Amino acid sequence: MTGETAPRPRKRKSLFVAFLLWFFLGIVAAHKIYLGRGREGVKLLLAYFFIPLGAAAAAIIVLHAFGVRLVAGPLRPEDLQALARSRPFALLAALVTAVLTVIWIWDFRVLVRQVREHNEAAAREERAGKREEPPRVPAG
Repeated sequence: MTGETAPRPRKRKSLFVAFLLWFFLGIVAAHKIYLGRGREGVKLLLAYFFIPLGAAAAAIIVLHAFGVRLVAGPLRPEDLQALARSRPFALLAALVTAVLTVIWIWDFRVLVRQVREHNEAAAREERAGKREEPPRVPAG
């Protein structure tokens, strides 16, 4: 015995449950994990984290390079409130929010297709499994 186990057959997934996970826990990619797509979930989670972080860092660097200061003088920790109230930062936040919203809506469109594909694969496995099982003869 090599210690390998037979792969578990897929179970059908509910579009409603996937939708609820997408709507309430989409930011942590719970719907991807529900569908058994953990790698895609990690990618989505990283995108939700790094897109805002990268956009903020890039915008601050570019604005600083062009002489636009988000706050007067060098940036200090107490300047965060002033930074949050500045017009360039508000525009950046709106842009990042728009990009993340587009990703979120696109992810829903993909979710419907992924649930359908998962359920079709589960049905194929179920049909194939029934064909491979020998007929059961009652003992007695």
